[in-house]
Amino acid sequence: MKVLAPATIANFGPGFDVFGLCLDEPRDVIKIRESNEIEVKVEGFNVPEDPEKNVASISALALLKMLKAEMGFKMKVKKGIRPKSGLGSSGASALGGALAMATLLEVKNKELIIKAALEGEKAASGSAHGDNIVPSLFGGFTILKSLSPLEVFKLDVNFELVIVLPEVEVSTKRAREVLPKYVPLSDAVRNLALASALISALKEGDIEKVGKLLDDYLAIPYRKPLISWFDNVRRAALESGAYGVSLSGSGPAMFALGEDLRSIGEAMVEAFGNEGIRAEYFITKVGGGAKCLDV
Repeated sequence: MKVLAPATIANFGPGFDVFGLCLDEPRDVIKIRESNEIEVKVEGFNVPEDPEKNVASISALALLKMLKAEMGFKMKVKKGIRPKSGLGSSGASALGGALAMATLLEVKNKELIIKAALEGEKAASGSAHGDNIVPSLFGGFTILKSLSPLEVFKLDVNFELVIVLPEVEVSTKRAREVLPKYVPLSDAVRNLALASALISALKEGDIEKVGKLLDDYLAIPYRKPLISWFDNVRRAALESGAYGVSLSGSGPAMFALGEDLRSIGEAMVEAFGNEGIRAEYFITKVGGGAKCLDV
């Protein structure tokens, strides 16, 4: 079996650990076949080939354990999403591994697949958060109400956006460690208002309004020491005509909505350059979720 597991944007502005957006590109490709041994080979970005340390194989092994099944496998991971980029790299690999194994075993229970994928995500980021795995599986824009029992609301949306990827890393584990256990009630209310209005704007297809609702008061303010360049790059994007801009997941990738996405991307890359950081941008669109193919 071969699984194409796409990149994602977690949080998507005010929706910390709840909102997720599936991207059409980039993606990880996971190939798997039954074997007498367990072996992992990696192409593309460098990630471990040890089956006990590779996120995709950890998820596949977790699913086997949940099913009380014993089976060897050979897995090939074509890593197309840069690790620690903020684009759901570990989530895509985790989902890809679990989904590939599930398809091989003809398991269709999505809750079980996600539960297995969360084991891989937990190994990579230190916590079993599903706001990358869920949109990578379902596609479109997702609202994760609950992981157990699984409750996901999906909006089928269609728009383009620009992603800017700087040559710095932000550890997801560290980015979660800096978050407080409690936040001011006023900040919680502001995020609730933004998130509610954003859903309404998405359903209306008003992308300009969506862009103006991407502020966040629950996570980004506390992560500023890890992303000191954020405010200057955001300012450059807005000055170049962006409707709105935010961090993708815990960063370092940023995304923006607007009309002239190329000019916005160039302005953000230049702003990163002014901070002494090389960056690149690419334009993508909302994706349809993971795909399973026969090899």
